[in-house]
Amino acid sequence: MRWLPATLILSLIVFGAIPIGIITMGAVAITPAVAEQVRLDPCSAYDNATTLSATTSDTASFGLPKWGSPRYQSLRSPAQAIPARIKTLYVTAANKYRVPWQLLAGIGMAETRHGRNNTTSSAGAQGLMQFMPGTFAAYGVDGNHDGRRDIHNDADSIYSAANYLVHSGVRQGAAGVIRALWAYNRSVSYRNDVLYYAWSYAGKAGVNVQAEDPADCLPVDETLPGFDEACPPSHSGAEHGLRATALHGLRCVKAAFPAISSMGGRRSASSPTCRFSDHCTGLAVDFMIPHWNSRAGNRFGWRVAHWVQAHATALRVKYIIFDAKKWVPSVSGAWRAYRHPYGNTNPTLAHRNHVHVSFYNH
Repeated sequence: MRWLPATLILSLIVFGAIPIGIITMGAVAITPAVAEQVRLDPCSAYDNATTLSATTSDTASFGLPKWGSPRYQSLRSPAQAIPARIKTLYVTAANKYRVPWQLLAGIGMAETRHGRNNTTSSAGAQGLMQFMPGTFAAYGVDGNHDGRRDIHNDADSIYSAANYLVHSGVRQGAAGVIRALWAYNRSVSYRNDVLYYAWSYAGKAGVNVQAEDPADCLPVDETLPGFDEACPPSHSGAEHGLRATALHGLRCVKAAFPAISSMGGRRSASSPTCRFSDHCTGLAVDFMIPHWNSRAGNRFGWRVAHWVQAHATALRVKYIIFDAKKWVPSVSGAWRAYRHPYGNTNPTLAHRNHVHVSFYNH
């Protein structure tokens, strides 16, 4: 990825409507910082269209205070692009609870980058807005009106955050905002990061940065998530027809890796692959990898495969296949080359676009 001062200046002129004189004076100072940010975090994209479509009138009249010191996260990771579906949830929740949508976006950015790093924290916080289960039990609401409150549902999480902020006094002026953010996370630097992000989304803070390839913006943390055997239902149609071990495995993998949105489970007994597939007996699951053909997607797929491998005993794993490699613990501890009975002529047969996990029956 190469970032040139001219590119940055042009993007600021076109999207930011910033006077050319100010840009020229600031480009020398800003560009190295942008280049370093992109080097450290190529997924710290900033959505110009989102930013400039916002105004500061709602934040200013609301009394949203500006950020202060110290800051930590926002010094290293500028505000990142908001997926359209998530921004819609921020805006609709903000309208219902009469708070600035930028404040909700600031929390979403600080907590999970709008769901991109949506894993259970070491403290046990869950969901896009990272609720502790006890707090969610008290303040969680049904944001998508499906008749239940789900800590892992994005709509429920965002609406619940707005509800919790209101109950914590966020509408009581600037001091109320500070108290509400303190209730959300008892950290001064966290509060300042959230406020900085909120004003960034209002177009009044931050530097506009674009990522090289949005497809690469998957969670890139190389550490593996924790494991809790009490895995909640995934609400995926892939659960239907699975045996108990495969069902438990599907739910646990989905809980550990929420970025996985598509899974394959039991197949019809008439499938021509049944003679060599555990899918037909309900003892296998395919976990489809988002953006599998990008470098980040491949790394993400291997994180999933290695996580399943690390918990193979508890999950009753028979074998794993990914990226034309197969791991069979009963045979060897090493990953070995894999070739599908029909050949590796496409990504599905070679298992490059999904992690296949077969389970023992009990």
